[in-house]
Amino acid sequence: MSANGFNPGDLYDQFPRDVDNDDDPPPPPSGWVWVNDPANFTEQALSNPLLRAFVEAPFAVSMGLFKSSTRESEWMIHEPHRVMDGQIDGVEGRVERFPSDPDDVQISTLVINHERTLAVRKLFAVVIEDGKQAGQLIYKQHQ
Repeated sequence: MSANGFNPGDLYDQFPRDVDNDDDPPPPPSGWVWVNDPANFTEQALSNPLLRAFVEAPFAVSMGLFKSSTRESEWMIHEPHRVMDGQIDGVEGRVERFPSDPDDVQISTLVINHERTLAVRKLFAVVIEDGKQAGQLIYKQHQ
């Protein structure tokens, strides 16, 4: 709740839940997956020095998927620190290495294909996060 008594959740929660969409086939649930998790790579893949460096990087790369014009995507766009921290019901997982105190992190966001609007289609988000800073790239799906 803000200092003036406005609760943004009251607004975002008016949007339909992503699980209530009528897409066929339905998209995966909104949420995050840790991409450079060592468990995602075979030993053969990790024999590639570039992939090994990616896994051992001083930052985590997480990918999120959100259905536009849903409660979950509204939270992600307007309150990314809460969504990245796993605080929002309906969003699976969290951004790896995101600090437990989201006030300690700076988040920069770049939207690609913003001219397609942020309505209707899927939003893919890639976050690079090191515990102090997060860079979020949002890609708007083609129609």
